[in-house]
Amino acid sequence: TDRKIRFALVGCGRIAKNHFAALKTHEARAELVSICDVNPTALAAAADLTGAKSYSDLSEMLAHSDADVVVLSTPSGLHPDQAVQVAASGRHVMTEKPMATRWHDGLRMVKACDDAQVRLFVVKQNRRNATLQLLKRAVQQGRFGRIYMVNINVFWTRPQAYYDSAAWRGTWEFDG
Repeated sequence: TDRKIRFALVGCGRIAKNHFAALKTHEARAELVSICDVNPTALAAAADLTGAKSYSDLSEMLAHSDADVVVLSTPSGLHPDQAVQVAASGRHVMTEKPMATRWHDGLRMVKACDDAQVRLFVVKQNRRNATLQLLKRAVQQGRFGRIYMVNINVFWTRPQAYYDSAAWRGTWEFDG
């Protein structure tokens, strides 16, 4: 295309800053046109940082934004309903991980995007991780021979401060 891809972002909390920086890095091809958050303080800070048009309601943003893609950086338990709503508006969906906290909700997201003929992308922030890139090259070079099965355990802990920073973190309903 000969124009920039227009992005909107829902959820202006902690992880949103990574998306703002990525969009800034690719500003020759991408632009952030709209942001949305129910928290007025987070929304105002993001609007000051980005200059994007701000909304406190997703439906209102979808009705007025000219975004091509909507990034969901909200609590994980909100992703399914938001993705369905975004897809129904004819926009592509890019969601933070996990895409959903329940299997059936993930399937619902896929179906909504398929039905609307829009794309669904789940953030994979570790694909550029140096260790994983090294492993990928080793596999591509055949270093391990023919691989029949892989079993990976990821032991990832968060400090208590992470959970204390937002009421939804660590809850079954919104964090899985």
